[in-house]
Amino acid sequence: MTANHYDPRTIALLSEIIHPPLELEPKRAQSIHNELYRHAQFSYQNFGVSHDGIQLGNQSDQPGYVSTVNFLSDRIQIREELSGAHVDDFCQRLVHVIGVATEQLSLPILVAQQHVVRSLITPRSFNDSRDFLATAVCGLPSEDLSSFGRPAQLFGMKMIFPGTDNEPNMHTLRLESFNQDSRSVFLENVATFTNAVMPDNLDELAENMQQTYNFVRKNALEFLSRYDESGPTG
Repeated sequence: MTANHYDPRTIALLSEIIHPPLELEPKRAQSIHNELYRHAQFSYQNFGVSHDGIQLGNQSDQPGYVSTVNFLSDRIQIREELSGAHVDDFCQRLVHVIGVATEQLSLPILVAQQHVVRSLITPRSFNDSRDFLATAVCGLPSEDLSSFGRPAQLFGMKMIFPGTDNEPNMHTLRLESFNQDSRSVFLENVATFTNAVMPDNLDELAENMQQTYNFVRKNALEFLSRYDESGPTG
């Protein structure tokens, strides 16, 4: 089996862009909101101010739906969760929002970034993702877990891949059974990029988010597919 045999479902895309600390003025954030509203594909319906910062957001009746951008004193957070956003659309939104923000907030540089991709897949050879991860991926016979005296509700693993000379970014990967559906495997990649980005090179943000996404869709799925050849189906 190969990674192409899966039908991954992206459930969350998040980016956190770190910038030099500033005094966040609601008037400036409102100007960002107004500018974004001129382009329907990047607009946000709501504008709110709290003690944590300033948030622009869209609303939906769909459970778990999140579509927001948060402005804090030292960072900008863009979140799309269960909104159906494709990674390509998210990358376009990311570049556009940060482009407007760097101009309206007079940001001279972006110090670092963290991008998050969360996805779900269904193993082809296992009906329970806990069995798949524990017995097939980790090689643990079911009796090895009997000492706990009860079945595990969740089972998973976490791996950290530090930067290298060729790839200085760090990836933190979680592979877990999904609590809301025991058939599904939950994958999360949190990628950290410490290279500074200038306002005239914002396409690099999209490239880094795409790299974060590809680490899940290519590397992680290829890893899991090695163990999804055969197993219990009943």
